[in-house]
Amino acid sequence: MSATTVFERRNKQIQDAIDGQNLKQALQLCEKRLKKGEDSHFLRAWKAHILLSHGDDVHRQRGISEALELCRMEPPVSDIEALNMLYTTLKPIDEHAETARAIWEKAAKAKPQELDIQLKWFNMASEMGDWKTAQKAAMSLQNNFPKERKYYFWAILMCYLITIDPASSEIDGKLFGTLAYRMILKAASSVPTDPKELLSPARAIQTSEELFLLIKILETQGRHEEIVSLLNSKHLGIESRIAQNDWSFISAKIVGLKNAGLWDEALSFTRELLALPDDLTNGSTTAAVQEKDDWQVWSLLLAATKKLGKKETPRETQDFIAAYIKRQPKSRNAQLAALDLTEQRITMNELPLKDLLPACKEYFDRNCTKLYCFHDLRKYLIKLDRSMQDEFQLYASQKVVADQSADDQKQVTDPFKGVAAINALKFEYCFQLSLEGDENLSAQKVENFVSRCLRIYRSTERPNQSAAPSTIESQPSDDLCLLAVMALIRLHETNNGPKPDVAPHAALVQAAGLIENLLLKSPCNYEALLLLVRVYLLLGAGSLALKSFHKLSVKQMQYETVAHNLFTRLGSTHPHAAPPYEGLEPKDYDPQIAMRQALSFYRNSEIATTYSRNVGLEHGSYVNVAGSIELQKSLQSSICRRMWALETRRIQRLVGGDPVGQYDHIVSDTDPVVDKRNFDGFMNCEAPGRLSFEEHVRLGPKPGAHAVNAMTATDILFSFLRSNSSTKKASSSSHPVSPNIDLSRYLNPEFDLPLPETELTPAEIENTNIHLTLLKALACLTATNTKRSSPPAPLTTHLATLESFLTEKLTALSSTPIPTSILLTTIPLTPPSKEQASATPSIAPSWLYLHTTISLLETLKATTLFLTYLSPSSSTAKTKPKASTTATKEARPNKETLENLHTLVKQLIDAIRQNTRFLKMQIAESGMLGELVEWVTGGYGFEKDTVKNGDGGGEEGGAVRREIEELMDTASLELFCGSLMESWDEALDGVLGLCASV
Repeated sequence: MSATTVFERRNKQIQDAIDGQNLKQALQLCEKRLKKGEDSHFLRAWKAHILLSHGDDVHRQRGISEALELCRMEPPVSDIEALNMLYTTLKPIDEHAETARAIWEKAAKAKPQELDIQLKWFNMASEMGDWKTAQKAAMSLQNNFPKERKYYFWAILMCYLITIDPASSEIDGKLFGTLAYRMILKAASSVPTDPKELLSPARAIQTSEELFLLIKILETQGRHEEIVSLLNSKHLGIESRIAQNDWSFISAKIVGLKNAGLWDEALSFTRELLALPDDLTNGSTTAAVQEKDDWQVWSLLLAATKKLGKKETPRETQDFIAAYIKRQPKSRNAQLAALDLTEQRITMNELPLKDLLPACKEYFDRNCTKLYCFHDLRKYLIKLDRSMQDEFQLYASQKVVADQSADDQKQVTDPFKGVAAINALKFEYCFQLSLEGDENLSAQKVENFVSRCLRIYRSTERPNQSAAPSTIESQPSDDLCLLAVMALIRLHETNNGPKPDVAPHAALVQAAGLIENLLLKSPCNYEALLLLVRVYLLLGAGSLALKSFHKLSVKQMQYETVAHNLFTRLGSTHPHAAPPYEGLEPKDYDPQIAMRQALSFYRNSEIATTYSRNVGLEHGSYVNVAGSIELQKSLQSSICRRMWALETRRIQRLVGGDPVGQYDHIVSDTDPVVDKRNFDGFMNCEAPGRLSFEEHVRLGPKPGAHAVNAMTATDILFSFLRSNSSTKKASSSSHPVSPNIDLSRYLNPEFDLPLPETELTPAEIENTNIHLTLLKALACLTATNTKRSSPPAPLTTHLATLESFLTEKLTALSSTPIPTSILLTTIPLTPPSKEQASATPSIAPSWLYLHTTISLLETLKATTLFLTYLSPSSSTAKTKPKASTTATKEARPNKETLENLHTLVKQLIDAIRQNTRFLKMQIAESGMLGELVEWVTGGYGFEKDTVKNGDGGGEEGGAVRREIEELMDTASLELFCGSLMESWDEALDGVLGLCASV
């Protein structure tokens, strides 16, 4: 039997003992081999690791001591398996993590020709983002293995990463930036200047990625003229063998020209790029022409025209653009450049403002059948005065009517023939409804607009589903239905600036019904689905929102950019799982599972980006490596990642579920958050400078860094109370144990946690203040040092604040017959003309009722845990950490205070239960279905406004109703209303379930 086989057999015995949790036997086997003279570094490192794995502190300290002894050895340990074992042993221990990393550097210096050790040192440092250590390792690699050219560029890349790292000091940035510049310049100067010379030195730039790294380094050094000069050269320029006219280098030259301010060269370069071949016939195009017809090129042309300041240049540029459009009439960028140039000349007082109007009309003539026409023209039209805007709208409407008549005569069946009408209606919405949003909108004007949108939508021909199944996912005419929905929502807004403490209008029921009808014909319309999710959330129909969100098929990076449209405040509006639907996975109806799925994306992304970085290094994709590193940092500090972790823990506290300890490192992270949330999925036809439409359908303010801090404070409160409870139950009363959570910061009288209304709802601000009060009270109880310049408020003050809050809430929720606070947070379904003084108005829950109620229940749960902590009879009270004698005398509340607080909590839960049951009864009323049907069909939608404005009674009075009745059949209408009632009932059942669990 060979020595290797014997060695492997002995190692297997130790590993089997470890796998069987028999650490004592594993330790004995190690010591036995060591006594017999097998004194290897690996065996000693393994023994230290086994000692550290023991539960008792004596063995652990002995293991740490033996591991550190190995780390301090001279000559240093250089066996790679021993090094791996030592690194694994010491890395998790914060105070020895630096020592664990240092062993690789010592080993690499001791064994410079051991490639595995050198690479391990480099990879370990780069995976940790320690670019200075990685740079040292890369320099060691390129010095010791000079034949491997990639190590030289690794060293350059590490210098570049140090330069662009915000955490680097200014001195380091300059030092390593200069080093990167010199090293990459040396590689550039080694490239043969004769293009015919194919061979080049090993460390010369040979690939486009290496050339692009050179450009990036020059950018960080601010050497923009050098970039232009480089890209003009024959051996490294755009037309060189390395660059091969790749567009990324043309783009780099455009950026370089702009940053360097070389406007004469910029003008000639852009005209050269945009020059059309003589043999190209008018209207035809080629791939090369399309590639160069890039907005970046046109933008530089316009910037150069402006910056040169020559009198004749604007006219020459205008003629150049006009000639280009004549030969390429379908070029969108060229036409936008013409508009931009006109606006630019107006700004410079070369042309009067009125010249912009014919330019806009010309653009509309050319592009009115394109869906992008509205979005392109909106930013120019807003600069015109009101009379010019009205003139443009009239022109657009007349052109649409004329073109429609011509198409009808020719029997044109193009599915895009109605796009011109859609664009005209979008302009009408923008300049007639959106701009007048600060005034009282005329109900008649809105109803006329809505009815026209629905009439055209209803009459538009659609492809046959069976004949062309791939074309029915979304149609241009869908925008008409969405325009109608947006107009209805904007008309019935309770206020022009969305406020988080005002319940939504019942017109949202009508909006949801119309969108559901649209989705029957276009089931994958992204904008419609996204808006429907928001509308259902506002209505308090969380289960329907979850069901609709499933159809968006959110994956991967969309958890970072899109998922917030559902997840924001979901923990305080619908924390419980919805009833399972056929064909849906648990993540599609259970918010907690959905958020865990999102968090798994962030975990997996770390592995994916690390892999991408390693592959990029191996294959020389250096700019991609930098991009992967930037993406990884962005995802690690993502505000969504932080919020989803906090929301998952909140939901688990409220409704139970699997442990959430795996998210501790996320919620305890204090680094600044990165916000990549995207709202572009919503249709927006509001006037520039106004709130986007999406902002009118938000569930409260957009949470930011302050909101995350508030959520973290609540999480700390629950973590302290729950861990205290669990540790006390598991410990002996003679050995007090305290959760490892430092509350001392809450003792500081100057401690301040900003709770801005721009990020938090009134309910969140109110409840977070109480959570802070509880944290301060706990800090008083656990304080070990009372010698402070200004002593904290006594416990009795905090208890009085808590009692005042609970009493105030109980009063607000207990008034009869219906508490005012309930009416303010629910949706009134009975229109004003139907209300009777003696009758109870018909109401339904909204997101605001659920949000305020569940937030309050969370606070009551925290209060219950807090009172249990204070209770002298509880098991935890016997083992509470010892505070100072002075604090103890002042702190202890009397029994009556605790009993009173307990009573208030129980009474509040009863009041919430009673109000929630009342709402359930309202939904179950026999007339509820009819009320909802009336809202959807438009029977109630304009009643209040028409009565107020004296608009009712005419032909227009029922225009919307007639269109909706033609659009929706009774069966589908009642089915929709029934599903909404079921969703409300399910949401209220969730609240009752929380009442029982508190």
